[in-house]
Amino acid sequence: MIPKSIPELLQRSLESHIEDADLRNDAELQQLMGKLSNLSQKVAAAKAQALARRAQSKAKD
Repeated sequence: MIPKSIPELLQRSLESHIEDADLRNDAELQQLMGKLSNLSQKVAAAKAQALARRAQSKAKD
């Protein structure tokens, strides 16, 4: 199982609250979800970059 990033966990939690009718799916929430999605992509890119650097470092050893 691949661990989820904090933005992904927040997004899933908000989606769950929307489904349970705890939150309204309004423009403000959609904007927040878009920002979380963007942040999640940035986290994934940084994570991939770190893993690639680690692999290069191990290959040099």
